[in-house]
Amino acid sequence: MNLDRTQQRLRTVTLALTATAAVALTAGIVAVAARPAAPDTTARASAVTAYETADNNTATVREATGRTREFTLEVHRIMTEIAPGVKVEQWAYGFPGQQPSVPGPTIQVTQGERVIIHFRNTHDQPHTVHLHGIARLAQNMDGLTDVMPGDEATYEFVATDAGTFAYHCHYQTYLHADMGMYGVIVVEPRDQEAKVWKEEHAMVLDEWDSRQNPAAPVHHSEPNYFLINGKSFPLIPDITIAQGRTDLIRVANMGEEVHSLHLHGNTFLEIARNGVDLPQPVRGDTLVIAPGERADILVKGRDGSFPFHDHIVKDVTNGGIYPGGIHLMINGGPALDSYGQLAKGASVHSHMTTSAAPASGEAGEKYPDDSPAHNHVYDHLPKDTKVQVVDIDHFAFDRKELHVKVGTKVAWVNRDAVGHSVTAGLPGGDPKTRAFDSSNESGGTPVMLKQGEAWTYTFTKKGTYTYYCLPHTNMTAKVVVE
Repeated sequence: MNLDRTQQRLRTVTLALTATAAVALTAGIVAVAARPAAPDTTARASAVTAYETADNNTATVREATGRTREFTLEVHRIMTEIAPGVKVEQWAYGFPGQQPSVPGPTIQVTQGERVIIHFRNTHDQPHTVHLHGIARLAQNMDGLTDVMPGDEATYEFVATDAGTFAYHCHYQTYLHADMGMYGVIVVEPRDQEAKVWKEEHAMVLDEWDSRQNPAAPVHHSEPNYFLINGKSFPLIPDITIAQGRTDLIRVANMGEEVHSLHLHGNTFLEIARNGVDLPQPVRGDTLVIAPGERADILVKGRDGSFPFHDHIVKDVTNGGIYPGGIHLMINGGPALDSYGQLAKGASVHSHMTTSAAPASGEAGEKYPDDSPAHNHVYDHLPKDTKVQVVDIDHFAFDRKELHVKVGTKVAWVNRDAVGHSVTAGLPGGDPKTRAFDSSNESGGTPVMLKQGEAWTYTFTKKGTYTYYCLPHTNMTAKVVVE
């Protein structure tokens, strides 16, 4: 019996060793199969060789293969509305006889052309024009020599490389860039067949401190507005790309913060970064771009309208109020539903849409005396009253467009359990310029209407008064005074 037991144990050990060896062999095969492929040293070596052998010295005028293009830039002090009701002083580049702007006018040329920029300092501060990203310009063309008020300077270069570049002032750059002294240089490819896109769009990113004082002895910036092409949402124009068409969007970050642009409902293809074509374009839906960087992305139009916005959420606010900032819509063809049919009443995701509150019946029926939403004054008005009542219910104003006569008193009653305001204008506007504001934000800390509370305003002038809720900016309505 002991012999039988010993033989059984030997058979068990043998089987276990056989199984172990099989597992080990299998693991070895898997390990070999899972081993990452060796890096493509040939491609890397080729890239290094191309960089080392490329001419990076000054491109002389003899290397120009196209025509000579000349531009004249001036700089002026302007006042601009960057968000609804928010006007700021800017120092803006401009072409003579044209309105200066932030960003400055685009300098668009073709690869191989000789470019001459005449700069007239028509401002009361020293300035320069630095040609940002132009790699083979002469040292004395780098825009580091101050140009005094009333003086002129000439910058020139040969546009050897196609891509997206920039220009900006390099005198006291912290202040002067914050005042808007920047623009874009576009060098189109010499070979038109390289342009696989139909149309081009520009998105120049920046941040703005609406409280900054350029006359302060020390400049200190804490941005509270975030811009595309000099404006914050909702003042930023949308981009339209026809369904099925491929367009190019040139993105340039001329601010001092990193931005992360996210595209809803679609992807883009990044084909160039900082004026250099990517050997392997990258497909994605989020573009991270640092200060001074430029990125060229292809976007193919589709059905519907989708947001393209900063995913650093504070940068999608105006003065801390959402939505605002770096946000626009990419508009394509008519929106389709999940069955491929034309969508009815499709939202465009503008973050500004809202539904109306449910239609109210008799006040006494809907808000009884023992309800926290009840208001002891405006739920017991006589039938012949001239006071107009607007209920704030289910996060909406129940009268989206109210028509009244001059001298009419309007009462807003908050029926929700959370606080609301009745604030004139558009989100992110300057509190001091509002026609009315139940929160009294301009006087300090805003105060919200509690459940059951009312606020009134008597309209003494004709006009159309748009208003919204301060903490819930999708709640909008209007009063038309006739």
